[in-house]
Amino acid sequence: MGIARIRMIDFFNAEDSHAFEKEYVKIAGSLLPLATNLIMTRTSDESLLHIAIYNNEQDADASLAPIQKFMSEYQKLFKDTMYLHGPVSLNHVKLDEG
Repeated sequence: MGIARIRMIDFFNAEDSHAFEKEYVKIAGSLLPLATNLIMTRTSDESLLHIAIYNNEQDADASLAPIQKFMSEYQKLFKDTMYLHGPVSLNHVKLDEG
C-alpha cells in the first residue's frame, strides 16, 4: 500500500515552530514531489508531526536527501526530533461528495 515517513519535531519555542511550519507548507509539494500524501499536524504550540506517504520504497528513498537538507537548514530551531519509517496498512481518504 505504500511507505510512510513520519517525523515529530519539538521546537524551542512557538515562534520558531510557526515560522518553520509556514515555510514548509509553502514548499512541501515541490520539495517532495514523489509523495502521494503530505500531512502536517500541529500537536502543540512548540511541536509538529509530519507524515509523508510514498507509493514505494524507491520513491521514499529518493525523497530522503531533499528533506534531510531542508531539515538541516532549520536544525538550530529543534529541541528534539524523532523519525519513523514503515509500510502503510491504511490510508483512507474520504472525498467530499458535494
